[in-house]
Amino acid sequence: MRLEFQRIEEANDLVNQIIEHHPQAIFLADHNFKVKYFNKAFQNLTKSDKGDILEHEFCEIMGCTQRDKIIESDNSFCKHCQIRDLLSGSNLSELVLIRDFYIHNKIVTKHLHIDAHRVVMQGQKYRLVVMDDRTQKH
Repeated sequence: MRLEFQRIEEANDLVNQIIEHHPQAIFLADHNFKVKYFNKAFQNLTKSDKGDILEHEFCEIMGCTQRDKIIESDNSFCKHCQIRDLLSGSNLSELVLIRDFYIHNKIVTKHLHIDAHRVVMQGQKYRLVVMDDRTQKH
Protein backbone atom coordinates (compact mmCIF):
# COMPACT_ATOMS: atom_id res chain seq x y z
CA MET A 1 0.00 0.00 0.00
CA ARG A 2 1.27 3.46 -0.83
CA LEU A 3 0.25 6.46 1.24
CA GLU A 4 -0.35 9.71 -0.58
CA PHE A 5 -0.83 13.04 1.14
CA GLN A 6 -2.41 16.25 -0.05
CA ARG A 7 -0.29 18.43 2.24
CA ILE A 8 3.06 18.06 3.99
CA GLU A 9 1.31 18.66 7.32
CA GLU A 10 -0.63 15.41 6.88
CA ALA A 11 2.60 13.44 6.39
CA ASN A 12 4.25 15.18 9.34
CA ASP A 13 1.28 14.40 11.58
CA LEU A 14 1.36 10.72 10.61
CA VAL A 15 5.11 10.43 11.24
CA ASN A 16 4.77 12.18 14.61
CA GLN A 17 1.93 9.86 15.63
CA ILE A 18 3.88 6.75 14.61
CA ILE A 19 6.97 7.83 16.55
CA GLU A 20 5.04 8.92 19.63
CA HIS A 21 3.11 5.66 19.89
CA HIS A 22 5.95 3.34 18.89
CA PRO A 23 6.69 0.77 21.63
CA GLN A 24 10.46 1.20 21.32
CA ALA A 25 12.33 4.16 22.78
CA ILE A 26 13.10 6.74 20.09
CA PHE A 27 15.08 9.95 20.30
CA LEU A 28 16.65 12.46 17.94
CA ALA A 29 20.15 13.79 18.75
CA ASP A 30 22.05 16.67 17.18
CA HIS A 31 25.76 16.83 16.27
CA ASN A 32 26.59 17.75 19.89
CA PHE A 33 24.88 14.52 21.08
CA LYS A 34 22.06 16.53 22.70
CA VAL A 35 18.55 15.07 22.64
CA LYS A 36 16.21 17.30 20.63
CA TYR A 37 13.13 15.05 20.50
CA PHE A 38 12.00 11.85 22.20
CA ASN A 39 8.92 9.68 22.51
CA LYS A 40 7.06 8.45 25.59
CA ALA A 41 8.81 5.05 25.46
CA PHE A 42 12.19 6.82 25.76
CA GLN A 43 10.93 8.82 28.71
CA ASN A 44 9.71 5.59 30.34
CA LEU A 45 13.05 3.85 29.70
CA THR A 46 15.04 6.68 31.25
CA LYS A 47 12.53 7.32 34.04
CA SER A 48 13.20 11.02 33.55
CA ASP A 49 11.17 14.20 33.37
CA LYS A 50 10.97 16.07 30.07
CA GLY A 51 13.23 18.84 31.38
CA ASP A 52 15.89 16.28 32.31
CA ILE A 53 15.92 14.89 28.76
CA LEU A 54 15.76 17.76 26.27
CA GLU A 55 19.14 19.35 25.51
CA HIS A 56 20.99 16.68 27.53
CA GLU A 57 23.29 13.92 26.26
CA PHE A 58 22.02 10.33 26.17
CA CYS A 59 24.65 9.08 28.64
CA GLU A 60 23.86 11.90 31.01
CA ILE A 61 20.13 11.13 30.82
CA MET A 62 20.67 7.39 31.30
CA GLY A 63 23.24 7.87 34.05
CA CYS A 64 25.96 5.86 32.31
CA THR A 65 28.37 4.50 34.93
CA GLN A 66 31.27 4.87 32.47
CA ARG A 67 30.67 8.56 31.82
CA ASP A 68 33.90 10.55 32.05
CA LYS A 69 35.93 7.68 33.54
CA ILE A 70 39.58 8.05 32.63
CA ILE A 71 41.25 5.27 30.63
CA GLU A 72 44.50 7.14 29.98
CA SER A 73 45.69 10.37 31.50
CA ASP A 74 44.99 12.36 28.31
CA ASN A 75 41.70 10.75 27.21
CA SER A 76 38.29 10.24 28.77
CA PHE A 77 36.15 7.15 28.27
CA CYS A 78 33.45 9.22 26.60
CA LYS A 79 35.76 9.99 23.69
CA HIS A 80 35.96 6.23 23.02
CA CYS A 81 32.35 5.37 23.83
CA GLN A 82 30.36 3.18 21.44
CA ILE A 83 27.27 5.32 21.92
CA ARG A 84 29.22 8.48 21.10
CA ASP A 85 30.54 6.73 17.97
CA LEU A 86 27.00 5.76 17.02
CA LEU A 87 25.71 9.30 17.47
CA SER A 88 28.69 10.94 15.79
CA GLY A 89 27.64 9.72 12.37
CA SER A 90 30.42 7.18 12.01
CA ASN A 91 29.83 4.07 9.93
CA LEU A 92 28.39 2.39 13.01
CA SER A 93 24.59 2.20 12.70
CA GLU A 94 23.70 -0.67 15.01
CA LEU A 95 24.90 -1.50 18.49
CA VAL A 96 24.18 -4.08 21.17
CA LEU A 97 25.05 -2.52 24.49
CA ILE A 98 25.11 -4.22 27.88
CA ARG A 99 26.07 -1.60 30.41
CA ASP A 100 25.36 -0.41 33.92
CA PHE A 101 23.41 2.82 34.37
CA TYR A 102 22.45 4.84 37.44
CA ILE A 103 18.66 4.98 37.42
CA HIS A 104 16.99 6.52 40.46
CA ASN A 105 20.26 6.25 42.41
CA LYS A 106 20.54 2.50 41.78
CA ILE A 107 22.87 0.71 39.40
CA VAL A 108 20.81 -1.14 36.79
CA THR A 109 22.28 -3.33 34.05
CA LYS A 110 20.54 -2.69 30.74
CA HIS A 111 20.66 -4.84 27.60
CA LEU A 112 19.96 -2.42 24.76
CA HIS A 113 19.77 -3.00 21.04
CA ILE A 114 20.27 0.37 19.35
CA ASP A 115 19.78 1.39 15.71
CA ALA A 116 20.76 4.84 14.47
CA HIS A 117 19.75 6.50 11.23
CA ARG A 118 21.01 9.72 9.65
CA VAL A 119 18.35 12.39 9.23
CA VAL A 120 18.62 15.88 7.72
CA MET A 121 16.00 18.46 8.63
CA GLN A 122 16.16 22.11 7.64
CA GLY A 123 19.79 21.62 6.64
CA GLN A 124 20.81 20.26 10.05
CA LYS A 125 22.17 16.72 10.54
CA TYR A 126 20.66 14.55 13.26
CA ARG A 127 20.69 10.91 14.33
CA LEU A 128 17.34 9.19 14.80
CA VAL A 129 17.91 6.48 17.39
CA VAL A 130 15.61 3.52 18.04
CA MET A 131 16.28 1.50 21.18
CA ASP A 132 14.93 -1.88 22.12
CA ASP A 133 15.32 -2.57 25.83
CA ARG A 134 15.95 -6.32 25.97
CA THR A 135 16.82 -6.36 29.66
CA GLN A 136 13.83 -8.46 30.68
CA LYS A 137 14.46 -10.96 27.89
CA HIS A 138 17.88 -11.95 29.29
